[in-house]
Amino acid sequence: MSKLISLAEAKAGDLYMIARLTCPNPRELLGMGLKPGVIITILKKNNHGAAMVALNDQRFCINHALAQHILLAAVKAREVHLRTAPIGARLRITGYAPTAPSYKRKLLAMGLTPGTEIEIVRHAPLGDPTEIKVRGFHLSLRKDEADALEVSPL
Repeated sequence: MSKLISLAEAKAGDLYMIARLTCPNPRELLGMGLKPGVIITILKKNNHGAAMVALNDQRFCINHALAQHILLAAVKAREVHLRTAPIGARLRITGYAPTAPSYKRKLLAMGLTPGTEIEIVRHAPLGDPTEIKVRGFHLSLRKDEADALEVSPL
C-alpha cells in the first residue's frame, strides 16, 4: 500500500481510497458511507484543509479538523480515452488535459466537472463527434473537446 496521507493534505482532482478513520467517534462518517475501502474523488480544496469530496453520486464537505482524521491511499486510475471507450461505458471525469486549457472553461460550463459520471452513448462513424450522457442529458463532443477530458472507468 502507498504512503497514507490525511484528507487535509490530499490534492484536488485525484482519486483516493479511504484507508483508516482515526477520529474518536467515526459514526457520522460511517453513516455517510465514508468508510475504509471506498474510493473517493477530491473535488475541491481550500487553503485551510477543508475539502469537498465525491462518493459515487454524493458530495460531502468536510472541515479541516475532521479531514485530518481521514487517512487516504492514492489510487492510480487506469488511463481511458473518451473517444475510444466502448459504447455503454460508464466513466468518471478526473480532470482536464494540461494541453487543452482553452477548452476547460467551455467544458466546465457544460457541466463536465471533475467527479461527474458520464456514459458513452455513441461514436460517429468517423469518430467525430462522440455523444455522451451527462447529468440526464445528451451532449456531443468534438475530437478536441473529448481529448481535453481525462476520464477513468467506474
